[in-house]
Amino acid sequence: MRTMYDAVTARNIPADAAMVAGYIDKIKLAPWSAADWARFPRAVKVEIVKKASTNDGHVLDVEPGDATPAEAPGWVLRRRAAGADPTVYMNRSTWAQVQGEFVRQGVAHPHYWVAQYNGVVELPTLNGITAVAKQYRGDVAPGIDLNCVADYWPGVDPAPGGGGVPAADNGEEDPMTRVDCKAIPDGGFAALDLAGSDSARITIYPGKAKGPDDTAPTAKPVWVGNVFWWGEGHKPGDNASGGLGSNPSPGPDAIRVDGITTFRCAKALLAEVEFSSNADFYIVGRG
Repeated sequence: MRTMYDAVTARNIPADAAMVAGYIDKIKLAPWSAADWARFPRAVKVEIVKKASTNDGHVLDVEPGDATPAEAPGWVLRRRAAGADPTVYMNRSTWAQVQGEFVRQGVAHPHYWVAQYNGVVELPTLNGITAVAKQYRGDVAPGIDLNCVADYWPGVDPAPGGGGVPAADNGEEDPMTRVDCKAIPDGGFAALDLAGSDSARITIYPGKAKGPDDTAPTAKPVWVGNVFWWGEGHKPGDNASGGLGSNPSPGPDAIRVDGITTFRCAKALLAEVEFSSNADFYIVGRG
């Protein structure tokens, strides 16, 4: 099992955390900014939404003031239509009610992330379904939650055998483009067209390779250098025109990406990624 940190305030989480979860939409509190996400260049990143109307993210937050149990199946259906493999978060005391809504509405169960503050590092099971993550301690100083997570979290970690999102636009309001990148150990470059929306982002899906026994697929990391994104008026080769933002690698080192990793680039029409990789992989752009 792995340890994951989540927090309302990103700076409360250690910068060297290997797995983090944060918010990407708003009801009252501001979501994490691009700089907040960039604070964890080597972490597996889990995106949480509070509103069931937000067709984005890995996890829906079901608790008072956020999404309701009855809204969870609809959100899950929308995320599946967008090519995601979604998860629903709720308290242990609400889990049965949430499961009941999926049964009542005839929707297959999602993955579940359960909050149960008993300090026990163990994934709970209810009605034959084992949670993929458990929040076992809450509000630990200076303001973080501690979670244990299964070694493989579908929809967050790369799928065994290299599965993932579909290669073509899915027809939803969230158009998608995909760039398949060949293994280039000495360094390569990829560019993705985006639609310029507030939710524009690119997601890197590392490749897979056979393990030493030639049967177990293992993640092959992608080393990401600079990521730039551009708006209206960008001229190729001119880094000053149409520039909206960048997420440079820390110091001289590239970012090691060995789990599904998203860079948010609001309002971008084009994103450009510098990389090196020993295995084929792909990048998806949305919004």
